[in-house]
Amino acid sequence: MKQKSKAFRKTIALLSVMIMLVGVFGGCSKKDQPSVSTPSNTNSTSEKEDNGKVEEEKEPEKLPPYKISIMAPFASDEHDQNPHRQKIYQMIEEYTNTEIEFIFYPDTLYYEKVPLVLAAGDMPSIMVANKDATIGNAGESGDIWEVGPYLEDYPNLSTIHEVAIQNASFNGRLYGVPRARAVGRNGAGYRLDWLENLGLKEPKTIDDFYEMLVQFTKNDPDGNGKNDTIGLAVTSYGGPWDNMQIWFGAPNGWGEQDGKLIPAHMTKEYDEALKFFRKIYSEGLVNQDFDTYDPGKWDDMLRGGIAGATVDVVDRFARNQEYFDREGIPAKTQIVGGFEGPQGLRLLPTAGYAGLLIFSKEQIKTEDELKRALDFMDKMSDAEMLNLIEWGVEGIEWDYNEEGYAIRYTEEEKPEMGTNPRTGLNQFISYWVHPDQTPNRIVGEPMSEIRVLQNEVQASNEPYCIANPGASYFSETMAVSGNDLNDIINQGRTDYIKGVIDDVGLQAVKDQWLKSGGQKVIDEVNKLYKK
Repeated sequence: MKQKSKAFRKTIALLSVMIMLVGVFGGCSKKDQPSVSTPSNTNSTSEKEDNGKVEEEKEPEKLPPYKISIMAPFASDEHDQNPHRQKIYQMIEEYTNTEIEFIFYPDTLYYEKVPLVLAAGDMPSIMVANKDATIGNAGESGDIWEVGPYLEDYPNLSTIHEVAIQNASFNGRLYGVPRARAVGRNGAGYRLDWLENLGLKEPKTIDDFYEMLVQFTKNDPDGNGKNDTIGLAVTSYGGPWDNMQIWFGAPNGWGEQDGKLIPAHMTKEYDEALKFFRKIYSEGLVNQDFDTYDPGKWDDMLRGGIAGATVDVVDRFARNQEYFDREGIPAKTQIVGGFEGPQGLRLLPTAGYAGLLIFSKEQIKTEDELKRALDFMDKMSDAEMLNLIEWGVEGIEWDYNEEGYAIRYTEEEKPEMGTNPRTGLNQFISYWVHPDQTPNRIVGEPMSEIRVLQNEVQASNEPYCIANPGASYFSETMAVSGNDLNDIINQGRTDYIKGVIDDVGLQAVKDQWLKSGGQKVIDEVNKLYKK
């Protein structure tokens, strides 16, 4: 394995592996669990019986190691001299049958470097990049590979969620492997103890949700004898409204109607959602200053016993329950994906990915080479590699305790290990993992009950997440005027909720959007959609 050592070329930075990956990678792990293994180098033979005859069957001859280079962001080169890190590099190469040249740049410069590398024609085999016009143009001009048609041939990569594919694609084509993030991370959380105090059943539908908000606002759910609570906490961040309008059947971004794509705000389902929002606001079930309330103080309403529910990422609710537990507050939090509406349970997904791993046609010249590069990427999400990247080498960085759970050594216990030798190596892992890998994952000590619930909700949300069919299409008008166009719709929604405008005023907002460039966006997106 070679490494470049120029001033700006440094080892990969540690991105915090999202909590959602714990649920995906969880499973039973015992002391006799397989350690990291490497494919056999021998050409062993086996015998099989066919019509009474014994035939000798040779295993396919192993290919020589595939030489690849990988460019990724990182902020320090202090790890390179660590022998344990070098050992991990070696284990990666042996398991994936590769010889890897790592090329690293500091986080602060990395994404400025990407377009320069593309323009200079000096791209490595595989490179971390964000989806933007530069990457889209590189794909359409033939500088990088379209990988979408190949993914189904690889066990781990074939599990990439439709939502991530839609969001990571450019004009309907996927020019890289998206790095996984929890698709089903959005949800609703509410005070279960308040619900129990009021003798209410757990809400399942939007009507149930509404009734809960009414009771939380008007019936003293905390039993302090004061009229000092509200049902729903919302801030100037529009995420809760975005999530809830999906429950009513509104599309995620774009919807299909009569063979064309139309923006979500031009559907009747969107209008029905806004009528509901207007109702709960007018009845005082949501904080009246939501449009100016600082999102950074959102938890003040939830932790302070002012509001009983909100809609956001589910880990917010887990963190709040942990706060209650630390402070000795007898509160109980329930987490759900959402509530059933006219079309059943429909949920707003996240983007489902964070960045792309793109493949150079200059370095990876043939389809056969691309398949080897994708095979490398697929193998990096095998349990053996995930265990190695997340835990390190058994006996050096971790070991099993008496209960059979993996525990990490402290710096005091293993001072010779030095700085974490695995830091940043998750940058070039896609983290799309086939369920068959789960039983072979190393498992640490059990999570708290609320974190288990968080992961269960994220996983159960995925089948109900609604993809955005227009996410991959690049509108030049939207690229230039998108912020202004979004502001028109978002302000119109706020004004309608607060009663500043009525139905006629809402239609006027939509007309303004069309005249300000929205119609051009619709035309540009549908031109690409029809191709």
